[in-house]
Amino acid sequence: MDERKRLFLKRDPYSPPKDETLFLRSVKALAAHHIASCPDYARIAEAAGFTPDALRSEADLFRIPVLPTLYFKRNRLFSVPERKLCVTATSSGTKGAQSLVGFDRKSLLLGIGMMFRFFRYYGVLSPVPVNYIVLGYEPSRHTQMGAIKTAYGTTKFAPALHREYALKDTGTDYALNLDGVKRALLRYAKSPFPVRFVGFPPYMFFLAKLLQNEGIRLKLNRRSMILLGGGWKQFSGEEIDRNAFFRLIEDTLGIPRERCLEFYSAVEHPMAYVRCREGHFHIPSYSRVIVRDPATLLPVPDGTEGLLSFVTPLVTSMPLLSVVTDDIAVRREGPCPCGCGAPYFDLIGRAGVSGIKTCAAGANELLGRQP
Repeated sequence: MDERKRLFLKRDPYSPPKDETLFLRSVKALAAHHIASCPDYARIAEAAGFTPDALRSEADLFRIPVLPTLYFKRNRLFSVPERKLCVTATSSGTKGAQSLVGFDRKSLLLGIGMMFRFFRYYGVLSPVPVNYIVLGYEPSRHTQMGAIKTAYGTTKFAPALHREYALKDTGTDYALNLDGVKRALLRYAKSPFPVRFVGFPPYMFFLAKLLQNEGIRLKLNRRSMILLGGGWKQFSGEEIDRNAFFRLIEDTLGIPRERCLEFYSAVEHPMAYVRCREGHFHIPSYSRVIVRDPATLLPVPDGTEGLLSFVTPLVTSMPLLSVVTDDIAVRREGPCPCGCGAPYFDLIGRAGVSGIKTCAAGANELLGRQP
């Protein structure tokens, strides 16, 4: 565990570690823990012919049994007793199957420490109080979505004077609150304190477009900031060019592009990846990205499109060690014109779900279950 702390609590998330084997040793130890503590995962590993000793170098990381994020929507895999889970969260969406992830105390504290250092690196940590526009769901007792907890947690990185939500809790569901957000924003604009926008990009676009249509142009406090994540999803038809998007934001709110951060994450992979000014998501030293062939799940060469997958030794409570998403991406080595030397990935789009379902069905069959 001390090695994992050394890995995750680095001040600079992108600097290469002095000990080049630290990541590999942390992964091997956690793989052994999950095999010993989660019988279902042990059967998956056995059926795949995998043991931690197979990890002789980082080039072998693809050999770890990779579980599709869709698999966690149908199955529960825990490596600690469920009573030891401090926090649980579900994937986004209020309808249909959702992934359930849970964190024990050690994983939670390690993750919180990592995120504080990560956000400090990007200048998000601040002692200055701010007003928040949360471009997503209001916290509620009737849902445990990870997106809600992530957005609310992000409002802890600078003291909150007030929070207004784009999706208000009705008691059983959510209702769009764009007019309420606009009214709150106009109040905030008269305050000497900064404003922070946190959440889904479509609602940021809808709000900025509403201001533009009504001829409203604000000049918010220069410390104001925009933190976006989660993609456009069901609003993909509304998505606009990124350059036009940020011009609209600056025209209506007075927030320059360099104060706008875009994040990528998944509830099954609780890491944050930040898009740089060149449009790339750089890979921090506590994670590895493997782009895989959709048919074989074997790694493809850098610069080749494939399924985006991640390896990280963060979570002790669940075998989230190696997961594959339904996003299509390309991985490339650095350095980048933005100045960051870490490798990065670019998102291309989303895969057809049939291939991901096939992968999930295969994992179910390894457990002797029906997909």
